[in-house]
Amino acid sequence: MLSRIHGPYDSQNPVGDEESGEKGVATLKKSHWCRVLPIFNDEAAYNLKRHKYSGCDEGLLYIWFYNPVANKLVTYLPDWIAPNLITLVGFIHTIVPLVVLFTIADFDLLGEVPNWFFFFQAWCYFAYRMLDEMDGKQARRTQNSSPLGLIFDHGCDAFSTGLQALTALRTMQCGNNFLAYAMVVQGLGAFHFTTLEEYYVGTLKLPVCNAVSDGSLLIIAMYIVTGVMGNGIWVLTVCDGTWLNIDGITDLTLGQLVIAVMCLMSSFIMIGK
Repeated sequence: MLSRIHGPYDSQNPVGDEESGEKGVATLKKSHWCRVLPIFNDEAAYNLKRHKYSGCDEGLLYIWFYNPVANKLVTYLPDWIAPNLITLVGFIHTIVPLVVLFTIADFDLLGEVPNWFFFFQAWCYFAYRMLDEMDGKQARRTQNSSPLGLIFDHGCDAFSTGLQALTALRTMQCGNNFLAYAMVVQGLGAFHFTTLEEYYVGTLKLPVCNAVSDGSLLIIAMYIVTGVMGNGIWVLTVCDGTWLNIDGITDLTLGQLVIAVMCLMSSFIMIGK
């Protein structure tokens, strides 16, 4: 993938422009990482060093809240705090709630969960989103932006997509059925095709009312409401579900209906890409 980001690559002169101070691939080939990670061939390593991130978020919540707040918060951070550390702390806010959830409850995607957990998850998700906005701003503020930092950021986001889906499935008591698999696959698929679009188009563009920025408000609100009312509200029967012909679903619950709608929306996102 990295071989298409920038070009052209001259295999006869892979060292790069010595006058500009760039070391090029010749230095990279000596690194142990090139042997440990054979996916980084000469051309990919050459383009990786020259990759510049391009993206924009037109989400209303990003424009009016996340962006100005994150810009303000990073001014209080000391310069020695690495952007990747902020990314890692944000990712931990995704892992910890999931570990706590499956520690206090079983691994089935059914059953009630203590109400306090959902307030905890609402805070952790908000913290994850805010830290995800702050890491890039800290990198630019301290002039520590790098392609590897971008890979680390996107990698954590990719894992977070699946982990957050599992937390939501357990919250809404989806059950161990096809909808649960579809939710995880569709969420990861939407992330994959959005990243793939960035690969071909050259920029990552999030439109108005996107799931990342504006959708975070609905997700946080869902956890707060669930914390107030309990996750038993998600097993309220909406209609007969036998027509879906899905094993394990006889009555379609409120949680399963919401998950089905989210899967449908993810499908539209993938088709639109």
